[in-house]
Amino acid sequence: MHSNSPVTKTDLSRFLQKQPNIFLAKYLPFSVYRRYLSMIGFYYYGVNGEERKELLASLRFVLGKRFGKLKFGYILLKTYLGIFDHYYEKMINAHKSLTGMKKHVNKQISFTGKNRLNQIIEKNKGCLLVTGHFGAIEYIPLYLASNNYRPTIILRFKTEKLKAALAAKSKSVDLELIDADSPNALFKAFNAINEGRLLITLCDEIHHWRPSKKENARLFGRLVPKDRTLDILYRRLKVPTCFGIIKREKNGYDLSIHPLADGEEKISLCETAWDQLEQTVYRYPEQWYQWPKFHSEFTRYSMNREC
Repeated sequence: MHSNSPVTKTDLSRFLQKQPNIFLAKYLPFSVYRRYLSMIGFYYYGVNGEERKELLASLRFVLGKRFGKLKFGYILLKTYLGIFDHYYEKMINAHKSLTGMKKHVNKQISFTGKNRLNQIIEKNKGCLLVTGHFGAIEYIPLYLASNNYRPTIILRFKTEKLKAALAAKSKSVDLELIDADSPNALFKAFNAINEGRLLITLCDEIHHWRPSKKENARLFGRLVPKDRTLDILYRRLKVPTCFGIIKREKNGYDLSIHPLADGEEKISLCETAWDQLEQTVYRYPEQWYQWPKFHSEFTRYSMNREC
């Protein structure tokens, strides 16, 4: 395809969130829409050679020495499918009816960490839940809100249409959205904790990390400046902290919760949370959807420290 094609001028996220795909998300059956997004997702990568190279470079950078060629090829294919599943989940979560989505997530998700989270929530002091761009992360806020956990999530929006759709839906459930790029994001996060809410944040947006000048951490075995964001948040909030992940399984999803610290322990939340995520990524690499840009973002981050 010609390099000036509209498909090659946009990134995957914006390509899959175009208006026709929003329309289809509202009306197609779940299974049909999932197959449709996979089909156009493969088309996108088929005409975007640089995007394919970047994804391949990221997987080789982290997993190249862990698997043989055959296994690596299988993981690459599954990773493509995992990326498309992420956008399928993102689109239906935003654009299907609230009633339909609540029914869908409550039917499909098993919550194996429920008792652990309940013990923390019962103290009504607020809780910090750290997660990553893994599995069906898009479902966590709505699932928790529909089960009365009063979640607040810090996130970024790729498009204004997505932001508007999620904002409209969140008003109908006890779910608060905080735009990470807004100037008062930290203030809203503190308010959420003060109100005894469950604050959800992500630990793997490397291009938004604030590197320490003095301390390092290991990412997939490589030493880089440690991110200060989570450590600052943990020290200031002083609330129990958990790591949560929602894994895709054959017939649904499993949401698991792992306590990390009680709010008083002196830990590096950056290192502790990343260690949990890294172990999960090594076990299920196809479900982490930071792969497409990870190699280039890691390289830029490791070469630059905050002035």
